[in-house]
Parts: sequence; C-alpha cells; structure tokens
Amino acid sequence: MVTTEREYVRSLRYIIDHYFPEMERLDLPQDLRGKRSVIFGNLEKLVDFHSQYFLKELESCCNHPLRVSHYQFGMYALYSKNKPKSDALQMFHHMDLASYLLKPIQRMSKYALLLKDLIKEVTEAQEQELSYLRAAAEMVKFQLRHGNDLLAMDGFRQTFDRILCWTWRPWLQLVVTRHLFFWLQRQQK
Repeated sequence: MVTTEREYVRSLRYIIDHYFPEMERLDLPQDLRGKRSVIFGNLEKLVDFHSQYFLKELESCCNHPLRVSHYQFGMYALYSKNKPKSDALQMFHHMDLASYLLKPIQRMSKYALLLKDLIKEVTEAQEQELSYLRAAAEMVKFQLRHGNDLLAMDGFRQTFDRILCWTWRPWLQLVVTRHLFFWLQRQQK
C-alpha cells in the first residue's frame, strides 16, 4: 500500500508539474482559458493532503497498519463531481491527462477495499481498532456516494433546468415556467 501511495502521489504531482503550465500558454484555445479549476478541480488540495499528510502517516503505520483508518478523505466528493466537466473539455486531446485525472477516483475505491480487507483481519479483541476501521470504511463509502450524488444533482440541474408547461384552453393560451425539485431517498440495506 505504501508503494502504491508513493506512485499515486508522483502521478498527482506529474499533473501539476506538466499540465498546469500548459494552462498558462499564450496559444491555449480560448475555450480552455480560465478553466483550470474546471479541468483539475481541487487536485492541488488532494496533492497536499496525500504528500504532506497521508503518505507520511501511512509510512509511519508500517508497523501498525490498523492506524490507517484515522484519516479523512472528504475532498474526494468534490473532485468526483468535477470530473465529467473536465472530461468534456478534452484538453489538448491527450489521453494521458484523462487517465491521470481518473486516478483519484480510482484510488478512493481502492481505499474502500483496503479498509474492508483490514476489517476482516481484525479480531474482536481489537475493539478500538475495529471501530476506527468501521468508521473510516463508512466515511469512505459516504464520500464515494456523495461524489455520485453531486454528479446526479448536476445532471438533474442540466436536464430539468427549465420545463415549459403548456396549458391549453380555447380562450387562453399560456406558457408557464415551472421549476421542479427532485429528492432521491436511499433505502438502507
């Protein structure tokens, strides 16, 4: 896990070192100017979190792997929400960038699997560690769901932004603008 986390941090830094400067070029297409936050989302915060905090903590957990459950990943939901907008811009027609930008989303799923595996390895005697792992696993699952929910809300906003309702009466022809709000409720398993 430590080795793959180091590689992940290197990949994130590669984006900042090689693709961020491209956004400053004078010959950048007009459609892409000022869109750095759309393309990259909160990537800089992810890099800071993983390089300055999480990787160091993970390295210090080598002898105590159950401690890995204490760390938060709340910023991933926003990154996930922004990913389709980034994809839509098709920046520089490089498949490289798209694959790099997908890594944080894939990584969050890997953390969920890691926590699930760690929970299986913990004995009931390690009650405190087990509760930390379960809490971390729930938080990661929540962040994954939250990212998906943000995407769904954006989709609803785009699809149902305006709906025209025609009211037909022989003596009255009227177009009324209505705003619809949708609530989705998850059923607990």
